[in-house]
Amino acid sequence: MADEIRTRQTLLLRLRSPEDRDSWAEFTEIYTPLLYGYCQKRSISHADTADIVQDVMRSVSLAMANFEYDPARGKFKGWLFTAVRHAVGKHFRKSSRRPLSIAEISVLQAMDERVDTSHEEEWETDYQRQLLAWALEKIQPEFNPRIWQVFEATALLDKPPEEVASEFGMSKNAVAVAKSRVLQRLREKVTSVDAEQWEQDLTNNRNLSKSKAAD
Repeated sequence: MADEIRTRQTLLLRLRSPEDRDSWAEFTEIYTPLLYGYCQKRSISHADTADIVQDVMRSVSLAMANFEYDPARGKFKGWLFTAVRHAVGKHFRKSSRRPLSIAEISVLQAMDERVDTSHEEEWETDYQRQLLAWALEKIQPEFNPRIWQVFEATALLDKPPEEVASEFGMSKNAVAVAKSRVLQRLREKVTSVDAEQWEQDLTNNRNLSKSKAAD
């Protein structure tokens, strides 16, 4: 359990040091697309989205200086969800802004309302997809194309091992080993950011991949 908690803390604790550029770059790669996606789904302009994301990242930077891991206070992604909603409301309430459009008024009204459960679920799903997509992209260069294709076919597209073995001219055992190797590395990468997301991430990404394949 202690090892699990240390793993879960890894990225966030490293962010306590402003000089740790690699960790901040990693954080930006994972979370900036998530924040942009949240704004774009609400039809917020690109310029306004850039300002909002910058505001949220500034808030994160200030918060990380005194960050302490405390499970009782909730998950970081929940805090980030609150932060982006606050930043959106703050941005559109600035007295120096031009008159708001109908779309912007609608967004602001939504910020004033109690958070809809569906919004939280949407944020959670988007977070899972973004984290797993980032991890997959990072580890793919570590494997040769053949091993990666076997992994995609079995773990993401959920093809039967027999079918994959026949397709690639491999034994079922070799297919299982290839899949296991990539899954182990993927798990390490995901848990370096958020250990609790591992199983749920893989399930959701498998469903997404199968849906795309059907299209």
